[in-house]
Amino acid sequence: MEIDRDRVVASARAVLPAIERRRTDMTTRGFTFVADEPHNGAVGEGPTPTEYLLMALASCTAQTLRQYVDYKYDDAGDITVEINYHEPRQEGAERYLQRTITLSEEPDPDDLKVMHDIAEKSPVTLLIQFAWSVRTEFVGPR
Repeated sequence: MEIDRDRVVASARAVLPAIERRRTDMTTRGFTFVADEPHNGAVGEGPTPTEYLLMALASCTAQTLRQYVDYKYDDAGDITVEINYHEPRQEGAERYLQRTITLSEEPDPDDLKVMHDIAEKSPVTLLIQFAWSVRTEFVGPR
């Protein structure tokens, strides 16, 4: 594999200035963000890198599902995706992400299975499954 011949599908840049301990300036496609880690009781100036990863998974899942439900239904309703990172207390147990998807409209049970499969194949899910197990759960309307 020759790296300079592979297609780059996304890129990001992070700069941690020498005068900062953890606050990182990040850019992608001209957008600017800040990542920070809590330190000495302070919450930081932005989400942590882990929180950005969780937001990426939640957003990608919602967008991927929206493509399906907009195709399938006239009124698809809201899609809410929550991601929780679980780190086990027991040594040797698996770390995992719990994904909870809430739909404001009740889908047909057969469509729910299709949506589960679609969520499992969303681009960010496939990207991170190399490192973590992603567990997906759908819950009813709230």
